[in-house]
Amino acid sequence: MFRHTLTIVRIATIPIRLHWSWGVVFGLLVLTMQPVYALYACGTASFCGAGWGLALLMALLIGLAIVLHELGHALVALRMLVPVHSITLFAFGGVAEVERDAPNPRAELLIALAGPAVSFGLALAGGALWWGYGGGAAVAPVAVLAAHFALANGVMATFNLLPGYPMDGGRVLRAALWFMAGDALLATRRAAQVGKFFGWALALGGLVVAWLTQQPFTALWMALIGLFLYRTASASHRQTRLQMALRGVTVHDLMQHHVRTVGRELTLEQFVARYMLGQAELGFAVVETAPDSTHSQLLGMLTINDLRRFKTNQWASCLVGEAMTPRSKVDTLTPVMEAYDALGVLSVAPAGMLPVLEGERLVGMLQRRDVAVFVQVQLAMR
Repeated sequence: MFRHTLTIVRIATIPIRLHWSWGVVFGLLVLTMQPVYALYACGTASFCGAGWGLALLMALLIGLAIVLHELGHALVALRMLVPVHSITLFAFGGVAEVERDAPNPRAELLIALAGPAVSFGLALAGGALWWGYGGGAAVAPVAVLAAHFALANGVMATFNLLPGYPMDGGRVLRAALWFMAGDALLATRRAAQVGKFFGWALALGGLVVAWLTQQPFTALWMALIGLFLYRTASASHRQTRLQMALRGVTVHDLMQHHVRTVGRELTLEQFVARYMLGQAELGFAVVETAPDSTHSQLLGMLTINDLRRFKTNQWASCLVGEAMTPRSKVDTLTPVMEAYDALGVLSVAPAGMLPVLEGERLVGMLQRRDVAVFVQVQLAMR
């Protein structure tokens, strides 16, 4: 889901990652909060080392709170036998990336509520610490940090419970609709429509805030969150449709069992004339068959991208074995692999196709277009 991330730690086998956009937000948080803490620590809003230190600490605490919020989702998901890929902090907060949807409405509800429950718990802990230091009369830096920590977590929990899918509140709504209608796809579509509405409402609300308060930064932030919510609601709906269409389907069900293969001894000129002209395929498996066996061993893949690396006047002298992408650099699939998981690998395949191996034996080829056609047929039938 996210590229350009850095894994910083693993908790319960779950990698915790930082996206580069979180670094930008982290810096903005420190810059925004420094004058506030400088007033408490140094009595002035100008440069103050203690103010910078407190602002840095508060930004770290907010990051920790986001991780704990997402970890609440992740641990309950694991309890419900839903594999968790990772937790990533990015510009708009955090996300626990799961490999598939919850198996039933109850699991969906419990996973969705786990994050806000953690945030409310942290808010109560921060509030208790603030109260222990004297409440509203407290001026100690620890009390101020505790108050802001409690406020941040309370806002985080409340905002996430808004019924805008795929936020936590939207997932609660999806679980309720799923329970009442008995149809996960219909529930997702309805929840996503509500999520899109909230996305546009936030974006338009940002414009209203800009006009009424003359605070363009707040307005821009609201608009960005709204547009992000709109896009993720649409993407989550598409992902759920894919998962539903491919549920129980394996690579073996969709792969091409009769595969046209190429020998490595052909020249590129011969390859183009015999295999490429007039054909729709953009890639071929390069194989070698042992004299005492009928099984083909995969040596590599030759795709249109490999061919483009050579000028046409080189085709007559260059062999397929020299131009191909070697087996060590080719992703492969297995027949028993779930089609939904295979689609993720296919999405980054150079020619939109990958060989299917059983052990070291080539048994088929799966193309992205084959999966797409199957999904379209399944969705039309639904």
